[in-house]
Amino acid sequence: MTRIGGGGPIIPPQGGGARGPAGAQKGDFASKVQQAQTQGTDAARTQQAKQAQASRIAGGAKEIAQRLKSGSIQEEEATREFVGLVIEERWPEFKKKKRRKGRDDDDEPASPEEQLEDAVTELINSDPVLFKRLQTQFQRMAKG
Repeated sequence: MTRIGGGGPIIPPQGGGARGPAGAQKGDFASKVQQAQTQGTDAARTQQAKQAQASRIAGGAKEIAQRLKSGSIQEEEATREFVGLVIEERWPEFKKKKRRKGRDDDDEPASPEEQLEDAVTELINSDPVLFKRLQTQFQRMAKG
């Protein structure tokens, strides 16, 4: 019996087509490994930066909580300082000058940073649930 369509041996295609020579494949693999290592390093740096930022915020919040507990600041001022701390850490381009005591008496208008801080503080203070939750967190931080 004869085979229909010929019956020669099956020869696989050569590797030199679209992929190039085998040496180029090894180089591609090495560059991919290097790229993966670099991305891993970048991700680790980003994670470390986020952890450092979170620890700065937590440290600042703990300091605010201690001052609130000692009575050196009132609840509204603690909220304002915490909001300022978060804004400064989250949006570094909003680095603000130290707020002067009695700024309301000045003829100088509030900076955009101070306006943002005032708006967020007012929002927190006007929401009794959010305000109480923040004060509870300050109390917990002050204890331990």
